[in-house]
Amino acid sequence: MIITIAHTKGGVGKSLISFHLAVALKAAVVDLDFQRTIIINNEMRKNNGREPIAVLQTKSLEDLITLKNHNEKTKNTKEEQTFIIDVGGFDSDVNRIAIAIADLIIVPANDKTNDIIGLHQFREIIDQIEESTDIQLKPKLLINNVSATTKDFISLDTFIKENPNFSLLQNMLRTRADYYKTLETGTGVTELKDSKAKKEFKKLIKEIIKEAKNG
Repeated sequence: MIITIAHTKGGVGKSLISFHLAVALKAAVVDLDFQRTIIINNEMRKNNGREPIAVLQTKSLEDLITLKNHNEKTKNTKEEQTFIIDVGGFDSDVNRIAIAIADLIIVPANDKTNDIIGLHQFREIIDQIEESTDIQLKPKLLINNVSATTKDFISLDTFIKENPNFSLLQNMLRTRADYYKTLETGTGVTELKDSKAKKEFKKLIKEIIKEAKNG
């Protein structure tokens, strides 16, 4: 199973979500972000006595095609693995392939004006990938880092109506300190004993697995 966390806009939470997902799912991470956030968090994890996650240094188109072939060959077998691809906040051929080969594309988003502008730019890239590969992509928007009191997401709803190949995940991630504090020790939020963030993230994981399996 390949889950790609993608957006051409930086600072939307791709690496944070990728890390917490990888810990919870015991998944290997393909780190395509030049900031190396996943690698740094993983070093903190090792330094604090926790078992590190597997981080793959996959940088070429050929490496990603090999990953895709492995994923297809082992799907629904005992050898099946979960891979999280953390795509950097920029456009490149490698990043486009990472999006194209995914069983599930997750796009962190919120309702702020700059984020909506970024979504329109990302949608253009999705259109171009579809044209060049003849693959119909169905990105899932994950509302991320929003206030616990925010209920309406009018701009996101409008974006989805205008771009029906995009849809919203039912679960969202609210602004919670535990998502960030845990990174200081390389801890996954699901490894906490009790936390609103943990409960929230575990609900999201169930939905993500279901969506990825359904393709």
